[in-house]
Amino acid sequence: MKPELECASCTLKWVYERAGVLAEREDRFLLSRSILKTLSKEFHSTANLGAMCNKVVEAAEQFMLASSKYYKPLKRESNRLAKELLPAAKKFIDEGNTNRGKFIRSCCLAASSNIAPIGFSETLRFHEVKDILTGKSPWPVVLGDVYEAAKKAKRVLYVTDNAGEIGFDSLLISKLKQMGSKVALVVREEPFFEDATTEDASFFRLDRLVDDLRTVKGLFVPPCSPSSLKNLLDQSDLVISKGTGNFEALRGEIKSKPAVFMLKVKCKPVAKITGQDVGIFVVQMNA
Repeated sequence: MKPELECASCTLKWVYERAGVLAEREDRFLLSRSILKTLSKEFHSTANLGAMCNKVVEAAEQFMLASSKYYKPLKRESNRLAKELLPAAKKFIDEGNTNRGKFIRSCCLAASSNIAPIGFSETLRFHEVKDILTGKSPWPVVLGDVYEAAKKAKRVLYVTDNAGEIGFDSLLISKLKQMGSKVALVVREEPFFEDATTEDASFFRLDRLVDDLRTVKGLFVPPCSPSSLKNLLDQSDLVISKGTGNFEALRGEIKSKPAVFMLKVKCKPVAKITGQDVGIFVVQMNA
């Protein structure tokens, strides 16, 4: 995805708030200058937004280890609370009348778990998922025949987003495995704010469920990634991308195969591309 003008201030805020969450006042000035210096070099109309974000995060690298001390307990609590909801989520999925219906329900739960930043305690509660399970909220908007694409796929590359919500991803991945797909899972290298890592994948036993588990430093941007990940992408028949950051990194980079993007529309640039209002959850084929 190419950036819009407001993406610079949004990236500044996103990285500053996460990397500097435990920093002292003077260090916050240093962090801000590092981010702004990098943005001045990387922010232009033809940039890949995910690649730009990775560069900015690299500029804040010295603050990353400290911020991980803040996010570690929150991620574990998020995982715990998500796990408590999985029995009800499985029941909701099984209430689908057909294999297609069950798969769509799995996608909807995975998309609706794409919550706001994990640093805010209320987001740990997965209210959006609970409201769908209890019929209080409409399901995410589904655009394109995601079930047909998944049914044809022998190899699926699944790119995860946050801790906690990866538990709901595990239910969708279980469906993919039941359909006969081999699934390669991509999580972040430590430390990376609230994003899911191998520790979070293991908590939900995804390390036993998937056929391949890989890590990536930052957002997965194919042209900027190691050859091993590029090869994994080339070998896949379908890509499933979770969350706004992965949408920004992968949108426009996957042209030769179907891709499913599952996310909450959190800003006007993404709203413009998806055709959905800010605040809407969406499951969309090749946006």
